[in-house]
Amino acid sequence: MSKHQIVRRIILIFIFIIALPLALSIQAMDDLDDVFIPSFDVISPYVDSNKHSRVKQNLPASNQQHIFQDATEILTSAGILYLDESSLAFQVVNHNGYIWSSTIDYDRPSYPTTFKNRARSAIILESYNIATTNFAITEENIFQSGTMIDLDFITNGFHATIKFGRSNIQLGLMVTYDQEGIRVIIPEAEIIESENYRISSIKVYPFFGAVLEDQIPGYVFLPDGIGALVDYKQSDPLISANYQKEIYDRNPGFNTETNLTNFFTGGTRIYAPVFGFVHGINQNAVFAQIKSGAEYGIINLYYPSRNRGFTTVFPEFMYRRTYRQPIDKVGNTISLLQIEKNAMDIDIHYTLLEHQEANYVGMAKVYRNRLVDQLKEKDHQFDQIPLRLDSIGIERREGLIFPETIVMTTYQDMKEMIENLNQLDIDRIIASMHGFTRQGVTWAPPHYIRPSSRLGSKNDLRELSEQAEVFYFVTEYLMASQKSRGYNSFSDLAKKINDQTYQFRSSTDQKYLLTHSKSIELMELSMKRLSSQPIDGLAITSLGSLLYEDFSKKSSLNDMIDLYQQSLKDLDSHIALYDVNDYFWSYIDHFFDFPMFSSQLVTFDDTVPFLSIVLSGSIDLFGPYANFYPYARDELLRLIDFNIYPSFMVTKRSSKYFQKTALESIYSSRFEDLRPAINTYYHFVNDALSFVIGAKIEQRNVLYPGVVEVIYDNQISIIINYLEQAYVYGVHEIEPKNYLVIQG
Repeated sequence: MSKHQIVRRIILIFIFIIALPLALSIQAMDDLDDVFIPSFDVISPYVDSNKHSRVKQNLPASNQQHIFQDATEILTSAGILYLDESSLAFQVVNHNGYIWSSTIDYDRPSYPTTFKNRARSAIILESYNIATTNFAITEENIFQSGTMIDLDFITNGFHATIKFGRSNIQLGLMVTYDQEGIRVIIPEAEIIESENYRISSIKVYPFFGAVLEDQIPGYVFLPDGIGALVDYKQSDPLISANYQKEIYDRNPGFNTETNLTNFFTGGTRIYAPVFGFVHGINQNAVFAQIKSGAEYGIINLYYPSRNRGFTTVFPEFMYRRTYRQPIDKVGNTISLLQIEKNAMDIDIHYTLLEHQEANYVGMAKVYRNRLVDQLKEKDHQFDQIPLRLDSIGIERREGLIFPETIVMTTYQDMKEMIENLNQLDIDRIIASMHGFTRQGVTWAPPHYIRPSSRLGSKNDLRELSEQAEVFYFVTEYLMASQKSRGYNSFSDLAKKINDQTYQFRSSTDQKYLLTHSKSIELMELSMKRLSSQPIDGLAITSLGSLLYEDFSKKSSLNDMIDLYQQSLKDLDSHIALYDVNDYFWSYIDHFFDFPMFSSQLVTFDDTVPFLSIVLSGSIDLFGPYANFYPYARDELLRLIDFNIYPSFMVTKRSSKYFQKTALESIYSSRFEDLRPAINTYYHFVNDALSFVIGAKIEQRNVLYPGVVEVIYDNQISIIINYLEQAYVYGVHEIEPKNYLVIQG
């Protein structure tokens, strides 16, 4: 035996001695049960908080304003548009005789002139003074000394060219009033910047619908998460900041954060560019939709304690930002200004609502009607709701010498799970498999070319796919793992404005955001290579929610949306996205991880299902995994209340195998342990929502704190009792934490 062979044998023996205890410990893991919380029978106390919807008093709202003195009257197809030419503020009168005004009743001596000028002005402009070293911000309104307005009257409204007195920045503003409502447009082509000033942001009619303290009953609707309401109320000195949130989440392109996991802090975000306000519930309301410019939009809500006693909600549009540019490897930076402004045509539609439609449900119905022609048609001829069943095929983790491959669920395993559920009278399964390639879940992105043979044969996959109503492979094309292939780390990584790459770090991996063109190239290649596989389509993880610019290719947020919309439009297969922003709703078959809450800030009064009212009946909406419900009964009632379907993550083997992987937060997934919960949870929800498959929500009423009535357009009503005691509804008694379905 040679010396080389002796050394090699010693190394192999050494590896065997070390690996044997590990192998034995892993084998023992199969004998351990996953942790499962059997909380369905737990009747927890109901807490009247902004986690729920609350009873609203239907108090009469009376006019707090008068028509402008010396107003210019513009006759339109919808009525008279009253214009204050000095400020470009406007007023209209609805069919109730209620005056809607873009400003406040400013004729009060207690208000300082600076505040009155801001409140009256149609536009508040912020700009950067590039003649200063720190890019000082200048704020102007229409009353800025030297401002010039060139006013023209057009069909149904007016057009104004405004040249601000200090910055000399010029822009156009068009306002029209017709049967569709009020439309406000600021065209990109009419913005002209000056020599020393560059536009930063524009606030548009920031006091439209503003309410002083609680002088008018009602609330503001915010598109925060699934939806939130903020009541008009007295000033609260404990409120330290106004609400401000970027539409579609924070823009990650203007920071020096080396781990964007810390930048995106979680919680809920804004999924759709809408907002609204109600003056007198079921009396008067305005619903606003940003039709163009939302990619760079912000929703602001000013609280009375921070705004001279007024509550007001309005949009703001970001044209430029400053950013920190690293200049060395020790962390020193300098401040720079974005050179090219963001290109957008601002276009906002305000819809006036009255009587029974003057509430957040009426707003949702307006938005739903506008989307109806865009959403995919669905077959609603079912007597059961669908169940989303996700599984994990393969995951990988670092081993002693080589990476370790963990096979969690094979095709045959998942097929048997579905067959098992069929025996429990659960027949509609929307199934998907994560980790179907040899690199597993975490290390695979963005390279998905062929399934791993360790999961089974192509025939096994076909049998699995046939057993499910729809079967997806789960993929990720925006984020590229440093352990994966299919991309070039020098030429294919997207970059922030400061030339840094976008990085997400975890204890097991590092991921980068790809250029938009490379991401689409990989997606199309993957779909082409996987088209021969017997699957129904792909579920793509971060595409629905992650929006970013690629400054290395001069690709904007608008460009990213347009590119992916075209790519999804051309696909001839099912598509599911997760946590989906509104610009992709028209292209999906299933919406995974639908939001169930608002941010629940202390300043919020209610969580309301605005988004689910808009989409349910058109898109199948699936909530987060029910494996992890702390109080299952409450969460299942919320599914029923919001018309959202249940989801589970299941594996054949114990979740203990996820230890030391990026999936170790999944603490309960073994199907054998979860099967009773799946059966109980599903049928609890199905026994309510099976009556309203394909139906749309027409009304939602809070009858009593913790009791909600949801009325559908097919004459079915579902009354949900969140209370820990029974509730009497007519001649019916609804048990604690339960519901009642009524026809007619």
